[in-house]
Amino acid sequence: MCWQLCRRRRIHQRSYSCINKRMKGLLGIWLVICVCACTSKDVCHVQGRIEGIKDDVEIAVLRQVAGFQYDTVMNVSMQGGRFQFDLPGEYYGEAYELQFGNLSGRALFFAEKGNVQVRGHVDSLFFSRASGTRGNDEWQSYQRFTKLLSEKRENAMFAPKMREASEEEQMARRKVIMQEYEEELLRFQDQLVGDGNSLATLYSYWKRYLNMDADEIYSVLKKFDQQLAGNRYYLDMKNRAETLTRVAPGSMAPVFTAITLEGDTISLADLRGKYVILDFWASWCMPCRAESVHVKEIYQKFHEKGLDVFSVSSDKDEQAWRKAIEDDGMVWNQGILRGKNKKHVYELYGIVGIPAIWVIDPDGKIIAKGLRGEKLKDFCSQLFD
Repeated sequence: MCWQLCRRRRIHQRSYSCINKRMKGLLGIWLVICVCACTSKDVCHVQGRIEGIKDDVEIAVLRQVAGFQYDTVMNVSMQGGRFQFDLPGEYYGEAYELQFGNLSGRALFFAEKGNVQVRGHVDSLFFSRASGTRGNDEWQSYQRFTKLLSEKRENAMFAPKMREASEEEQMARRKVIMQEYEEELLRFQDQLVGDGNSLATLYSYWKRYLNMDADEIYSVLKKFDQQLAGNRYYLDMKNRAETLTRVAPGSMAPVFTAITLEGDTISLADLRGKYVILDFWASWCMPCRAESVHVKEIYQKFHEKGLDVFSVSSDKDEQAWRKAIEDDGMVWNQGILRGKNKKHVYELYGIVGIPAIWVIDPDGKIIAKGLRGEKLKDFCSQLFD
């Protein structure tokens, strides 16, 4: 009897021990799952390996804010050619670039929920690959396609038949090649849009939107789902389209002021009652200086009939501005934008490059935009002849 009781006690102890071990094992697994789930849910975890790079190189995680301007989000150290860092949800929905010390070329990735793997080589950082999330995988598809398309375009541009053609034929053929390139690229982008939630495709359009007109931008935005309507790239494009619409023919020209050669203030509104060529330029801009020759000819021909010109400079060097006016014989209204006023006026008119020209009627309404050279002459001739 005593033997049986001891035996039962040992069986119960072994059973309890087994259950205890199982519970500890299950608890460990549960903790791992929880940690992984939290990591996946709350951050974009970026891991990378760059072959041939030194450990003492510091990585700057950069965010493009405007043009060629970047903000540094964080700095990361490398160990054994490897690095890792986390970006919280507030950084999602944008592309970031990795700058490796002073080395040329950057690796690009999209911050999205999940794990992102970055792989590359020190000699070709620009061609580094990021994968692991939808945006990064789709961007790699886009990069591969554009690389092949660019090679196809270059082969066509420098084909033996092209070299044998006349200069006029070459120009015509190059125009056709570029048009075909753009059409193929647009078709691929349309395919990549998919369900309208493709961050990579939205970014690919955003990289080129400053070269689009308002109708083109609105057409692009229609391709995307409203889930992306709050995305920074979507909003940039939308705001750009609204600005271009505001300064398109048929709209009233936004009024602004500038400083004259005498140091007084001149307003666009001061020129009401005449047709006005509004010309944004700078002394260092050679295309602007070349265009001033045509503007001078138009001014001399039509000024007595009711045409005026308002040339607005963005020069930082006022002496260079004054010298250019004198050298080029620009005898009409001159103004220069100083300080924050330059940024304000350029944003008001959506100017991203000069020369930028508008024609305004006596009531202050825009009647033409973007005309230069002979086209500008012909348009003014139709107004007065």
